[in-house]
Amino acid sequence: MTNCFKEIKELLDNIQVVEKYLGKPYKITKKGLWYKSPFRNEKTASFYVSEKGIHDFGSSEHYDIIDFVSKYFNTDTYNALKILCNDFALSLLNKKEDGKTIKQLKAKREQERKQKELEKKKYNQEMKKLCNELLQIEELIKIFEKTSYFETLKILYDKQSILETIFEQEYIR
Repeated sequence: MTNCFKEIKELLDNIQVVEKYLGKPYKITKKGLWYKSPFRNEKTASFYVSEKGIHDFGSSEHYDIIDFVSKYFNTDTYNALKILCNDFALSLLNKKEDGKTIKQLKAKREQERKQKELEKKKYNQEMKKLCNELLQIEELIKIFEKTSYFETLKILYDKQSILETIFEQEYIR
């Protein structure tokens, strides 16, 4: 089994594997690729991939391709090896790769990704709503800034008086 791990690391490179699962990088430099970490929400890319290795600067963790796939699919190293063999059409294992296990792990990861997307969408909607409310408050503040304190109180008192009169006329008869 140890030979399979060593062999797959020789056959596949870090960039090839990470691109397969994470897609297009957030940023490309001469030395490697930068991604937003797939293991947490972040604004700035801190997940670095190069020929030398895979490093998550946000958590200070370093991965090889087996460790990365294992963590990405939340499985053990043997299943990570099976996933890599399946996805890159490699026949390193004596036993036939278990397609059902691989499908289950991938379905679980896809479900987690969709849930994360929904949470992000909901968060963005709430933030947009909050920003709109703040803009309305700012508009009210600007209105009151143009009047003196006394004038503002008078306006509010007049409005209150008008509302009380309407209420009395409509409901107290």
